[in-house]
Amino acid sequence: MDDSKKKFFFIIHPKYYALHIICDDNEILYEKKLFHDGLDFENNLINLKKFLDDNIFNIEKKFSLYVNDIYLIIDDKDFINIDVSLIKDFEYLLSDFKYIQNDLQNIKDSVLKSNFDYELVHMVINKFITDKNEYFELPDSIDQKNLFLEIRLICLKKERLFNYKKMFLNYQISIKKTLNYRYIDSFKTDQMINTSLIASRLINGMNKNEINFMKRRPKNIGFFEKFFKFFN
Repeated sequence: MDDSKKKFFFIIHPKYYALHIICDDNEILYEKKLFHDGLDFENNLINLKKFLDDNIFNIEKKFSLYVNDIYLIIDDKDFINIDVSLIKDFEYLLSDFKYIQNDLQNIKDSVLKSNFDYELVHMVINKFITDKNEYFELPDSIDQKNLFLEIRLICLKKERLFNYKKMFLNYQISIKKTLNYRYIDSFKTDQMINTSLIASRLINGMNKNEINFMKRRPKNIGFFEKFFKFFN
C-alpha cells in the first residue's frame, strides 16, 4: 500500500483519543477511538502512550506501511486567540501585491514576538470590511479605496506542543501540522461531521480565508491566490 497517499490524523480531546487514516479521495480507511477519564495532563500522557502502543505497530503491520508523520488535532485549554486588524490601500496593493504578504508575515512575527511562549497554529481572516460593510469572504467587487481586515491568530503553548512532539518521537513519528479542534469543529455540518475529514479538507484549502505561509499548492484557491486574482 502506498503510504505516501495516506494522511494520518490523531485527535487529542479532553474525553478521548482518536486515530484516523484518510486516503487522497477523503475516505476513512481506518478509525480507532478510546475514551479516557480526562485526568491531569501527566496521567493523560500515560494513557496516550498506552493508546499508541496498542495501535501504531498494529496499523503498520495491518496496512504494510510506516506511520512517519501525523496531523495532530488538539482540544486544549492552553490555546489562545489573538485578534488584530490590518488596513490596506487598494492602490498600494495594485503597485505590488507582495506587500500584503509581507504585512501579514509582519503581523504574525510581531504577535509571536510578544507571545514568545506560544506557537502559531492557524491564522485566519475573519472579516473584510469596506465602506462600513462587512464580508466574510473577499467580495467580488469593491469601490472603496481601503480594505479593513479582521485577523485571528490561534496559538498553542510551546511547552504543551513540545511534550506531544516528544511523545510521538518515541515512535519515530513527526507532527506534520498541528490543528485546533474547536476551529475545525466550527466547520461541521449535518453532511460533514467527522473531525479528521474536515481537517483534511481544511489542509487542502477549504477555508479560503486561512493564511498558510508554507510553500504548497492547495486544491482550492487560498487567500493569497484569490487576492492576487482579484487585483489582477
